[in-house]
Amino acid sequence: MDARPLRHRAEAAGMSAGLRRALGQADELIAVLALLVTVAAVGWGVVTRYVTSQPAVWSSEVAAIAFAWLTFFGASACFRHNAHPSIDMLVQRLPPGPQRWVRLGVDLLVAGFLAYFCWLGVEFSLAAWDNPTAVLRLPMTVVYAPVTLATAMMLARHLSNMRRPLALPERAMA
Repeated sequence: MDARPLRHRAEAAGMSAGLRRALGQADELIAVLALLVTVAAVGWGVVTRYVTSQPAVWSSEVAAIAFAWLTFFGASACFRHNAHPSIDMLVQRLPPGPQRWVRLGVDLLVAGFLAYFCWLGVEFSLAAWDNPTAVLRLPMTVVYAPVTLATAMMLARHLSNMRRPLALPERAMA
């Protein structure tokens, strides 16, 4: 295994800094695109319902699918920025040694939850492949895929963060 940090291996492989940054922020990019699709689909649905004589029946389904993508990839972006709320008032009152053990335990619980949620997402996605959506007749996997993909991103990020040394004052429990 190459002992160089990932950044240096990526540079050696010819990956530009911009591409690395884009891959690191893929969850935000997907969430932003999903938000734009949601707003456009809802807007188009309103226009066609009240301005034209033929409402766009597909717009609500597209908005719902995009909203599912927005929800899970937005959660992944929040996970990356450590923006999910945590209440660690009691843990902060513990001495540093027990604090580390409690935080490790919480980190392991979060990792276990994310792994289980990702596994459930894979099961739902595979099971829903033959089940089409009502209007567009897309596989329902399109609806369940963000659960799997975003949770896998959160799990990978969480495991990566667990490898770093634990700085007690700055780190909130996930």
